[in-house]
Amino acid sequence: MNASVHLARSARLHDASISRIVFWQPIVSPHQEAFLESLAHQFAGEVILGVEQDLPAERRTQGWRQPSHKNVRVVDISIPANHTALAAHATAATLHVFSGFFSHPLVWAGFRRLAPSQARLAIMSEAPEQTFLNGWLKRLRGKVLAACWARRFVFVLAIGGVGCEFFERIGFPKEKIVPFGYYVDVPPLAAAALNRPTVRPPDGDIRFVSAGQLIHRKGIDLLVKACGTLPTSGWRLDLYGDGPERNALERLVGQLRLTKRVMFHGVIPSDAVLTVLSEADCAVLPSRFDGWGMLVSESLAVGTPVICTEACGAAAIVTEERSGTVAPAGRVASLAAALANTMAKGPVAIETRAVVSESAVLQAAPARAVSRFLEMLAGT
Repeated sequence: MNASVHLARSARLHDASISRIVFWQPIVSPHQEAFLESLAHQFAGEVILGVEQDLPAERRTQGWRQPSHKNVRVVDISIPANHTALAAHATAATLHVFSGFFSHPLVWAGFRRLAPSQARLAIMSEAPEQTFLNGWLKRLRGKVLAACWARRFVFVLAIGGVGCEFFERIGFPKEKIVPFGYYVDVPPLAAAALNRPTVRPPDGDIRFVSAGQLIHRKGIDLLVKACGTLPTSGWRLDLYGDGPERNALERLVGQLRLTKRVMFHGVIPSDAVLTVLSEADCAVLPSRFDGWGMLVSESLAVGTPVICTEACGAAAIVTEERSGTVAPAGRVASLAAALANTMAKGPVAIETRAVVSESAVLQAAPARAVSRFLEMLAGT
C-alpha cells in the first residue's frame, strides 16, 4: 500500500473515531493470523484478540500450527478481570467483532455486556453446522438473535457462501451481510518455478489429495466410493489426517479393492500440507458441510485445482474452470464425474499452476481483505 492511500484511510478512520478493534473469539486460530496481523499493521489504532482458550490440544494433534501474533495483543478472556477490561471499552471509539457466540459462553457474555453500550458491534462468523437433529434449533436461535439484535451490528462478515446464506436466512438485513473468508499468506508461484520441471511419480498417475479430519462431516467415505468408479489404473488418492472414521474408511477401501490406489498417511503439520498440495494434480474436499474449508484456499494458493462441494464455504472462491469444480454435496455420482473429468485433463501444467496461484493469491491476499475491512470501518 502506498503512503497516500494509507494516509487517506487513516484520515477516514480518524473521522469515524475508531481507535480500537477488539475481536472476541473462542480460540486463537492460525486461519485468522494473517488477516489480523495485516490489519494491525495497517490500522492506526490498537487491535486486540480476546480468546476463551489457546489453541486446543485436539487441534494441535490435527496438525494445526500455533499462531505467532506480533502486532496483535492477545488477551485470555477466561480470566474474569481480562473479560471485564475488554468489555469496559464501551464507547463509540471501539469496534467489537464477535465470532462463535452461538455456542461459546464467554464470547456471548462479552456481547451481552456491550449490547446496551455505545460501542460499535460486528460479527465475523461461519455458518454453524446444521445437522438433521439440531439444525432447526440453531436456526431458531439465530432468528431470535437477529430479531433482537440485528440493528446493533454495523456489519456481518459472513464466512463463505454458506455463511452469507445462513445469516440472510435467519433474518439479518442483506445490506449488512458482507462475504468474507479466511486468508492465507502464501506468495504466488515464483518465476523460477516456471522453469523447473514438474516432478511426476514413476507411474505417471494423476495425483488426488485430501487433508483434514476423518469424520462423517468431511465426506471422505463419499470420495472413496467415487474412486471406486474410476479405472483401475492411472490415478492415486493420498489422504492426510486422522479421526474416528479411519478404521471404517480403511475397511471400505479394502472392500472396493482400492488398497493400491488410496493411501492413508496420517496427520502432518499444516505447513507440510502446502508442499503436498503443490505436488498434486487436484485437491478434493467432499464435505457434507464445511463452514469454509482451508484445503481449498491453500490448494489454489499453490496453484493446484480443487474439487469441493457446494456445502463448503470456500466454494465461493472456485470461480473459474481452471480453479476446479464445485459439485453437489452428498452425491457420489457427482464426485465421480468430477474426478473422471480431472483425469481426462491430464497432469496440471506449470503454466496453469501459475495462473491459478496468481488469481487465488490476489483474491485471498490478507492485505486485500484488510483494505475491504478498513473501508467498511470508515463508513460506519
